[in-house]
Amino acid sequence: MKGEFAAGAVPLTFGDHYAIRLGAGAAHDSRMHCGLAVRRSGPPPEPESLRELVAERVRVAAPALTYRPAGRGRNAYWEPDPGFDAADHVEFHRLPRGAGAYQAVVDAMRLRPLSWERPLWSLMVLYGEPGEGHVICYRAHHAFQDGMGVVAAARALLGTGTLPAPERERGAGRERGAGPAYRGSPGPARRALADLRRLAAASPPWFATHPDPGESTGDGPRLEVANLDRAAFDAVARATGASIAQIGLALVTGALRTWNRPSMDGGPALDGHGQPAAGPRGELWAGQAADPSAGPPDELPEGLPRGLPRGLSRGLPVGLPVGLVGHREHTGLGNHTGLLPITLPCDEPSPAARLERIAEQTTITRIGHARRSARRLYGLPAAVAVPMLRLLSPLLGQGFPRRLGATALPVPRDLAGQGEVFAVPGLPPALAGMVVILPAGANVAISAVFDPRVARTEEFPELLRRELTESLAPATR
Repeated sequence: MKGEFAAGAVPLTFGDHYAIRLGAGAAHDSRMHCGLAVRRSGPPPEPESLRELVAERVRVAAPALTYRPAGRGRNAYWEPDPGFDAADHVEFHRLPRGAGAYQAVVDAMRLRPLSWERPLWSLMVLYGEPGEGHVICYRAHHAFQDGMGVVAAARALLGTGTLPAPERERGAGRERGAGPAYRGSPGPARRALADLRRLAAASPPWFATHPDPGESTGDGPRLEVANLDRAAFDAVARATGASIAQIGLALVTGALRTWNRPSMDGGPALDGHGQPAAGPRGELWAGQAADPSAGPPDELPEGLPRGLPRGLSRGLPVGLPVGLVGHREHTGLGNHTGLLPITLPCDEPSPAARLERIAEQTTITRIGHARRSARRLYGLPAAVAVPMLRLLSPLLGQGFPRRLGATALPVPRDLAGQGEVFAVPGLPPALAGMVVILPAGANVAISAVFDPRVARTEEFPELLRRELTESLAPATR
């Protein structure tokens, strides 16, 4: 963002202001937290030794992690925390007996909020009984870092990466280490705003809801993770020329198609094994397996769209984050992403055709257009951007959560070699689900976090596995 600030201060980007405005409507602040976790074998590190390690890594390799939020509204900025203490950012959580490691990370985020008086991140260690291994997770508020920043910060603390402190270059009009200055004419900015309005439009029904809130699995989001064989992705890539991210999006599309089968062809709702799913009410929103032409049942929860038994017949619009800076320019402080609107072709019955349609929407040319438009949007002065976001916020974060988000992030080798790596996506208001595709060593981990009102989330990992091994891979040979 353009503007004048005190020495050492870094102005918030458009993305930072966007995340703060979006988070203001969240039921719980942890909805705006995102993380990168590593599941390791062996006992957890000793608390004191880990605190010393984190303090040293921040001092030597990641001083950007000492920045905290300050100011308000259009005058908000990041500043070095004069009282920074690494011990405040290291947490230990004991896993409840029998708890799943994935969900335990999400629950721990909810249990231990981040303080807005300090830098908005922490390093969490979750451990259970001896011999069960442990999970170490870096998490940050999405106003503090985007997905690429989270990966960079995790690498700086746990691997060999660095996050240098942002420094203002006198007379250059930009913050060195915080990404490039964003300038440009308003024309492309208007196109980026049009994309935001398109993504804010009502999404078609794509998931099953619990018949009533009392039957949900909890108040917080639910995290499901599918660890898929990278070799199968590579085989599809060789046959089609598609990228790992494009293949992952095709798998998500196919899984959603099976998950929401009544929206495609009026057939019965299926579970993760391809069998008819149980449950008389709210099945896949429409819930009309016996009579697909009938209207939605009266028992649908308040706020759900009605009369949409074939909601995904034209596909599912999603916003794909596009990085505005390269990973070598990104220091991990602030949001530097735009959105590329694409449509997941859930209406397409052919797995190979689904992948082809996704690849057509995610070409280098289209990504470049989205990046240039977003950079102009980021070039707006805070005096214009903040009031504009205030006006847009009712469209972006209110109403029943029904939209889906998706992104892909690369994992450096020095993190991938430490154990099973998985993402912990944030789930802002209006999103019913967020999917992160994470190539990490020999695996591709697809993490999907869902609103608690979404039913049968436990089926999603198996649907992804089946889509890769039984549908997409055979179709491309």
